[in-house]
Amino acid sequence: MLESKDSSQQVAARLLEFFSARTAWFRGLWEVGTVLSLRELLEAVEAVPEGVLSDKAVEWLANELSRTLGPDEGIAPQSRSLLQRLLGSPLRPRSGELPAVHRLTEEIDASYLARWAGQLARGIPVKPERVARAVASHLLDAGFSPDFLHRWLTYRLIHSTQTYRLSELLEDAHVLARTPPSCFQVLLTVHNALGLRGPPPREWCDAPTVAKWFLANGFDAAHVRQSGGWLLTVQARDAFAAAERASEMVEKLFARLLIGTGHPMRHGEHAYVEGIRKPLPLRRHRRVEVRSLERQDQLFASGPPSRVDAAFELLGQLDSPAVVAVAAGWAAIEALLVAPEDGQKSPAGDRLASLVACSFPRAELTLLASLQVRGSGSPPREQLLRCASNHERASVMGEAILQGWPLTWAEPVWSHRAAVARMEGVLKDPRKRLKDVEGYAVRAFRRLYRQRNLVLHGGQTNAVALRASLRTAAPLIGAGIDRIAHAWFRHGVQPLELAVKARHRLELLESKEPLAILALLE
Repeated sequence: MLESKDSSQQVAARLLEFFSARTAWFRGLWEVGTVLSLRELLEAVEAVPEGVLSDKAVEWLANELSRTLGPDEGIAPQSRSLLQRLLGSPLRPRSGELPAVHRLTEEIDASYLARWAGQLARGIPVKPERVARAVASHLLDAGFSPDFLHRWLTYRLIHSTQTYRLSELLEDAHVLARTPPSCFQVLLTVHNALGLRGPPPREWCDAPTVAKWFLANGFDAAHVRQSGGWLLTVQARDAFAAAERASEMVEKLFARLLIGTGHPMRHGEHAYVEGIRKPLPLRRHRRVEVRSLERQDQLFASGPPSRVDAAFELLGQLDSPAVVAVAAGWAAIEALLVAPEDGQKSPAGDRLASLVACSFPRAELTLLASLQVRGSGSPPREQLLRCASNHERASVMGEAILQGWPLTWAEPVWSHRAAVARMEGVLKDPRKRLKDVEGYAVRAFRRLYRQRNLVLHGGQTNAVALRASLRTAAPLIGAGIDRIAHAWFRHGVQPLELAVKARHRLELLESKEPLAILALLE
């Protein structure tokens, strides 16, 4: 279990949210960590000479990274100063600065979570949200699966007899992060036989061999339909990550089979990992949700196709393999938010970021209001029950937070308290806080654009931030396009018109009218 200190409980609650597959986009993790950002920068520098990325893109990335290093307690002060100085200089392949950035990146990686733990142990005041984001992004970027991390943390918070201080929990996380990847044997079944004329590759198992492997490893194969399978040895951080990695490897094999022989192949819905008694689901769900389609009764609408309809078709590919998803995701954004005067610039992602920022407060306040209605004994409950719309409910909830009303919550209590704390900040200084949200989204979408260029123009199918870019950007794409769909289907508002409105409304926000944040897109 964890110490009862409020800030520690808030950090733990946020970590669980970041690792959960059910977390709503507005409570999710929108950034990658410091170490991966540095590795992405190093990769970007090498892509400039081939014309894959521009000097300006690398300069912008370096400047953003230098700015975010300031409050990062996972970096030693001397390393931070040196790194910021290096990032302020022109970075070129084979330049003298690049090896120094490489070396500092590895040094930071080796002690990142240990330094955070040390700062907390010394009582250095840090914001819980910042701690949680730094820790979660570092562990996910290191290759751990969200499922594994959620179980790892849940065990320590609920089942362990030890009472952890937050610093001790982070020390455990440091040990976990520094543990080398393990070797896993993973079996993926397929629905049709290999059908090659020559001898099969050593990884291939025919149906009887698969059945024997199931029996030897304790799996119940009675209801598994299979015509063979691929038995792969995978280096990964955990069993869930191994299953995902094996799935990616097999999909590459399937692509080669299809174009080389015309023989299509499809794997089953589960991976079977040696030593893990239960099959692991092979789901790839990047949480792209456009619920306005259902709310506006447009799920099965027919008629002349529009740019919005084209974007939906592209969004459907965001659960595809990473190289397909990154191209389709950016294409969906450009389909909606490119203007004729943009030329060589690519501000479409920045426009979508403004829409995401404008959507954030109402989405969170609406959820908090619905949670208050489900409870009992909460001061705003009766008032919320009389509300006729989500806008009214969000307004009542915002007023309750502004007035400091006592709010009661069902579990998970600390997740909701953390959300209230975030909304207090937004309501007190709406322009600054929503510009912060916009900044998160801008960085996520520009990262997606860079990864798209690395894939399409550089042929890099294994770029260091490829999968992380989809993890962070995909839910935000869904959130922004959901608002576009709502405005289009309900009011006939063009996507670019809505994006311009969002940008202007954010710039004109004032603290004296905090509840104006609920009508930014109306």
